[in-house]
Amino acid sequence: MKRIALRSQKARTPQALVCHFCQSSATPTRNIRPQFARSYASATPSPRSSQFGQWRPQKDIEPSWNYTRLPSKRFTSNVSDPVTTQNPEEVLRQIAHESTELRSRDAVPSNEAVVEILQRCEGLAEKLVLPEAEKTKTASKQEGEISSILHLEEKNNAKKRSKSQRNNPQPQLAKSLSDISYELLTDEKVFITPEALASYTKIHTLLKRAEHFPEIFRLYANKPVPEEDSSPVKFHKADPKSVNSAIPTNLANMALDIAIEQRNLPLVLAIIDNTFCAPAFHRAKFFKKAAIPIGGLATAPAACYVIASWVGTLQNTMDPSTATGIAFAASLAYVGGVSSVGMLAITTANDQMERVTWLPGVPLRHRWLREEERAALDRVSMAWGFKDVYMRGEEEGEEWESLREFIGMRGMVLDKTELLPGME
Repeated sequence: MKRIALRSQKARTPQALVCHFCQSSATPTRNIRPQFARSYASATPSPRSSQFGQWRPQKDIEPSWNYTRLPSKRFTSNVSDPVTTQNPEEVLRQIAHESTELRSRDAVPSNEAVVEILQRCEGLAEKLVLPEAEKTKTASKQEGEISSILHLEEKNNAKKRSKSQRNNPQPQLAKSLSDISYELLTDEKVFITPEALASYTKIHTLLKRAEHFPEIFRLYANKPVPEEDSSPVKFHKADPKSVNSAIPTNLANMALDIAIEQRNLPLVLAIIDNTFCAPAFHRAKFFKKAAIPIGGLATAPAACYVIASWVGTLQNTMDPSTATGIAFAASLAYVGGVSSVGMLAITTANDQMERVTWLPGVPLRHRWLREEERAALDRVSMAWGFKDVYMRGEEEGEEWESLREFIGMRGMVLDKTELLPGME
């Protein structure tokens, strides 16, 4: 009786755990066989035991899939980029050697050679910074997939360490790379082109080193221009008020962001002085944004007279010359009125202002020309002041007072009383 009871329990256990599909696949029918049964048909040589015949196919499915994945992994591992596998120190030594050779020549270096070295420096800077960002991204993805309360403190500490490493990528290599690009652009025989300035700004933005930005921006506008194919090298005086001497807005904002992140107020104000406050920047803005509208207004009277002459011929109730004069006056008044309203709307717009506004009496043309300067000082005040809107105006400290004085000397006011919340 005990043997019968034991056999019945063994027979019931696999039937209760195995589905009908597995049972039907384990039957010895040979007329109908699915395609995926070939992968594990040899794993069941004899139907001697129904238990092992039913369970073994499920264990043998994984090796077949792993076998198909191995060639793709080996193929991808063999394909590697030789540039990414190079040692950063070796690449840095090559760049330093080429830069030293370029600066040691008596002739003026070509712009292509200077830009090429700076672009290689930029690629190396990206290589120093991006791996840390990729590691942080992978770690955050794993944290999203697997959440554990026991490892929460350890993960937070790892995140802080990775963030600090990303902010300071290999300090010694970063310092050497920064010195190479700085010495190259400060050499008297090297002419700073817009491409070279853009590469230099991107390099030091990636490395988070903004201490030399004011000097480079000043040299971009005031550095003597070397004459090509001259021996000894001759220099021409640069025009700091030229349109070509203006710092692009995107590069100035990149440098300003790094200086604000470093919490260095004198550096921030120096960058604003050499970018948005420069006369070349104002002149470039006028020619780029106001030249076409002013040219259109200058040609508007001639266009209005031509249209009025054509309209005067379409009527027969008055003299054509009288009709032409009336149409000319009406069209000119319409164009002048619409243009005046548009100009007032552009120069008096203040919706973008947060904490820094213009003092009363500043001309409208100056407000339009210096809008980027005001916006930059507005960003600085937002970064140095309280984040809470209702706490604005209560900041104290030496830096805050110097910032307030600097803004007041530029014809602006910080935290105008009637514009603060609750003071309307």
